[in-house]
Amino acid sequence: MRYLWRSTHRIPAILVAAAIAVMAGCGHQSGCTGDYCGTLVFAAPGEPTTLLPPVTDEAHDRDIFDQIFLKLADIGPDGNTVGDQGFEPQLASRWEWAAPLVLTFHLDPRARWHDGQRVTSDDVVFTFATYSDSAIDSPYRSNLRHLKSVAANDSASVTFTFDRRYPEMFFDAVYHMRILPAHLLKALRPAEWHDAPFGRAPVGSGPYRFVRWTPGQSVELAADSTFFLGRPFIRRLVWRFTTDLTVAVTQVVAGEADAIQVLVTPANIDRATKAAHLAIYPYAGSVYNLIGLNLRANGNRDQPHPIFGDPNVRRALTLATDRTRMAKSVFGEYAKVPPGPISQMWQGLWFADIPVP
Repeated sequence: MRYLWRSTHRIPAILVAAAIAVMAGCGHQSGCTGDYCGTLVFAAPGEPTTLLPPVTDEAHDRDIFDQIFLKLADIGPDGNTVGDQGFEPQLASRWEWAAPLVLTFHLDPRARWHDGQRVTSDDVVFTFATYSDSAIDSPYRSNLRHLKSVAANDSASVTFTFDRRYPEMFFDAVYHMRILPAHLLKALRPAEWHDAPFGRAPVGSGPYRFVRWTPGQSVELAADSTFFLGRPFIRRLVWRFTTDLTVAVTQVVAGEADAIQVLVTPANIDRATKAAHLAIYPYAGSVYNLIGLNLRANGNRDQPHPIFGDPNVRRALTLATDRTRMAKSVFGEYAKVPPGPISQMWQGLWFADIPVP
């Protein structure tokens, strides 16, 4: 099936191995037969804030709008973010480096917005301007700081120019921006973006079309049968909102929902494992988390913080914290303390001769 699983769970200073619990089958709609059928109901531990990508980085929101909107390209199965090898085309069918700092994308001529309009280079230029606008203040804006410009060459190609060379140039160019329909959003003023009605009824170019959002209850999407990269095999996706993770797990265990994306705690994993109708799929997390300390003095950013500005204090706090024990007391065997800023997805970088401080 063409469902793009995405998960970000924030746990301070540790890495957590997540798990997906899924029922053995999905229900078919009445009268629906063949490969392109069924409804998949997710138990969501919370309700989205908006489905307008530039103004939110909440996991609940991304899980849904990543089915509605596409990027130019996305990370491949190997998780590589260096260079452009392994990235999979989405709205861009191909790309090339015209110079070390110049990257040109060619849009797939088949790509259409759900209202039938073609996806063009103007949409890409508009998207970059939106994500970079300090008045809109997208949470992704800082990730685009090395992009000097994005300019249309013609209706189907667009050029990105960087201010410097670094390993994740391509990653920054494609990963942070879901391309937006300029013809539907260009009239929005910066102050209107966070509460725009479009965020409650979005129009995208992805595999699923928005159907309805029932506040306090659910969001429903329907497969786009004309999707240019291939018709999704599941006809209908529903996110049913719950008050918290425990209630969401209870719904899946009770058969009131088909799937939940994260289990997190040993208690939830144990409950799901004991439910014979569920299949559990563990996967290595793609994120790590940390505790950030304020290194600058309050009210005077030019001066070091009187306590945390001292590296010996920071080192002492790190050495005094038993992170392994803390992680195990909450997450059992499903969390690890990394040897550096490395996620569990990149286990190949966890060299045994690097001690964990």
